[in-house]
Amino acid sequence: MHWLLAITLTLFLALQARSLLVVLRHRRAASTRRRATDLLWTCIPVVIVLFLAARSWVAVIGLAQPEIAAAVTKQEPGATQRSALQR
Repeated sequence: MHWLLAITLTLFLALQARSLLVVLRHRRAASTRRRATDLLWTCIPVVIVLFLAARSWVAVIGLAQPEIAAAVTKQEPGATQRSALQR
């Protein structure tokens, strides 16, 4: 399922990036007064889709967690036995 989402988001990112270039070209041709925040608001959707696509590809490829992150999610070997005994 992750591979389907990754492919879809990557294709959407390609279309979105192409649309961003068209918008930037038209704005340059119009030569209206541009603010720096306009570029920021125009790029936010591209950055969001880029993040989601990268996250999906990481899930597809199955990269290992860094050791510091894995330490948080791993249980101690006897943790399940101790929790059963405490009940």
